Amino acid sequence: MIKVGLIRGAYLSQFEMQTYERMIPAVDLEAYLIQINRFATGIINVPIRRLRCIDDPFAAVSPKLGFYFDLFLQATCGLDYYHFGLIDALAAKDIAHTMETFNAFSHQALQAKRRHGTRLAVTVWENRPYAAERFSAKRRMKYEVIAGTDLFLAMTPRAARCLELEGAAPEKIVVQPPGIDLVRFRPGPKSVYWLDRLGIPHDAFVFLSVAALAWEKGVYEVLHAFKRLTLECRPGRPLRLVFAGAGGERDRLTALAERIGLGDQVVFTRFPYERMHEGYALADVFLLNSAPRPGWLEQFGYALAEALASGTPIITTRSGSIPEVVGDAALLVPPADFLAVHQAMAALLGDRALRRDLARRARARAESEFNRDRNAQRIRRAYERIL
Repeated sequence: MIKVGLIRGAYLSQFEMQTYERMIPAVDLEAYLIQINRFATGIINVPIRRLRCIDDPFAAVSPKLGFYFDLFLQATCGLDYYHFGLIDALAAKDIAHTMETFNAFSHQALQAKRRHGTRLAVTVWENRPYAAERFSAKRRMKYEVIAGTDLFLAMTPRAARCLELEGAAPEKIVVQPPGIDLVRFRPGPKSVYWLDRLGIPHDAFVFLSVAALAWEKGVYEVLHAFKRLTLECRPGRPLRLVFAGAGGERDRLTALAERIGLGDQVVFTRFPYERMHEGYALADVFLLNSAPRPGWLEQFGYALAEALASGTPIITTRSGSIPEVVGDAALLVPPADFLAVHQAMAALLGDRALRRDLARRARARAESEFNRDRNAQRIRRAYERIL
């Protein structure tokens, strides 16, 4: 049995771990959790071990203080998110599987390889070449990790190309996207419970955005496009726009929707993740209107994979790795262009055959690319190859 330690820093999530849990019991997995993890871990079914982190005392005072302490560490020694006891914990593992080449805990996993012979695998989401190289200590550690890694699991082809630019050996790179639950996320009828709870007429045409309410998710362009759509549509089937997510722009978005006369047509909500599949089922059209911001491009977007599996027609942008995720199963528009979003919304509203075609393509793409059972087996075989 292969013994693997999973190190994700502050990003241990149920989204990614749902694929890894499918390897149990064939693979002996242990994930490491630190205090400032950014995701809930209650529904993760991979064994978890808590470790102390260098950030703990400062993050305990306030998240803001922890953030500034991380910046100080990055600019000096590069040891942000340093895990105490990690190297010793990896001594009994065959493989240390970490995330991103530039993280301090990835360099710790490299030290475990040097000291204990533990093989090193690195999951790479980053799709901007030469990222996280602002500070010399981080840059030095990053290229040591690239040179010493046995296996790179690139989430998208774009991430793989960035690794090659940075000097990673192509034969060590496997493009392997994550997986999702294709049984739970599948085409289904609209939930009467959620329609009634959200005050949506049962005959409404629903546009759904599942994303953080942040500028880079293009939520303002979605709202502008929807407003234009309501101005052009004749009275008839009611239209609704549902924002499912939280974020700093919620109050401003809510106020803007009220001011431009959309207060009764725009809904703000959140779905518990265990009921997220019911959220996608509400949608006649799904939108992820991501736009680049300094230091970030959309890297994957689990909501896209879940919407694909749900057989939902999708409108999304040509930003980052999005075109590689959706393939030909979505309408692609330029980022930050509300007129293009509006044109795509109008096209899908008025063309049932196009919606059916996109829905069929969406489900087929999810089955071929994002089956969590199949992808778990591919990761296990990659583990076997480096051993």
